[in-house]
Amino acid sequence: MAVTAPTGENETEVGKVPTRFGNARRIAARMFGKRFGGIWVLVIITVLFSALIPHTFLTVLTLQTTLSDGAVTAIMALGVMFPLLTGIFDISIAWVAGFAMVLSSYLNLRFGLGAIPICVVTLVASGLFGALSAIFVTKLKVNSIVTTLGVGTVALGLTEMITQGNSISPNFSNTFFDFGQGVFLHIPLPFIYALVLAVAMYYVLEYTALGRQLRAIGGNPTAARLAGVQVLKLQAGVLIFSAVLSGFAGLVLATEIGTATESTAPAFLLPAAAAVFLGATQIKIGPNPWGTIVAILLLGIGIKGLQLMGASTWVGDFFNGVVLLVAVAVSGEGIERLV
Repeated sequence: MAVTAPTGENETEVGKVPTRFGNARRIAARMFGKRFGGIWVLVIITVLFSALIPHTFLTVLTLQTTLSDGAVTAIMALGVMFPLLTGIFDISIAWVAGFAMVLSSYLNLRFGLGAIPICVVTLVASGLFGALSAIFVTKLKVNSIVTTLGVGTVALGLTEMITQGNSISPNFSNTFFDFGQGVFLHIPLPFIYALVLAVAMYYVLEYTALGRQLRAIGGNPTAARLAGVQVLKLQAGVLIFSAVLSGFAGLVLATEIGTATESTAPAFLLPAAAAVFLGATQIKIGPNPWGTIVAILLLGIGIKGLQLMGASTWVGDFFNGVVLLVAVAVSGEGIERLV
């Protein structure tokens, strides 16, 4: 006598789970897996600080300062993403941003230039650092870390030449100051710039041929070249893009703070690197814009909460370093795609 296999709801009798429960389990596993761990950690620390210091943490001012502090870091981190996708690590970002910050302030104070000429000159000058990096990386085949370290040091030297060890306080117009200090619906404009960049990058990476080509280069540059991808041109392009975006971050920083020094922007290098590496473990394995934004919020809220609880100034760097180490430890797959 033939025996038929049980079907439908009776699948549970032989140890199988009905489809609807299996789907629910998969969804739960995905939502609570390590790729979304940063979001849940963000929720937990937000609730924790809200309970411990509600009168200082749960304020519009705290929200605005946290987002404003993280905006420049987010712009720099997003600028590093495209080079990373092609196997290039650009560590010159903070020094190029510092050069842009000082140059824009100097052009206003020394020559009285307005907002548009300052932006054009500063972005073009910043892009030249990317072009210099591109020549060494793509033409001379020099390691990208060594190259961008050298280019960043050149940018720092030029910054010191302009400042001569002094701070520069420009006379920007109120409209130009609003570029870095403005607020829209209680959200600082610099953070809105970062969100717009994240949306644009997400679209490029997920829905365009350029995005697929960048990922192909990062996965296997030789195979990408054999498939017809112009590897060297794209690598040169993303280095220039990274430098221009660093220049944009410097402009935001100059108008946000109102005083330019040679030491301000370089301090953003470690937080930006931490955000990129942590972001590569979130939402989607590998560099991605929304993972980077989650990382920026996690780092920003964590540091702000600790500061409001009376932590010392060294806690910020310590927190960034710990988060970076944890990101490397919990997701070797995502980090391998970065380096």
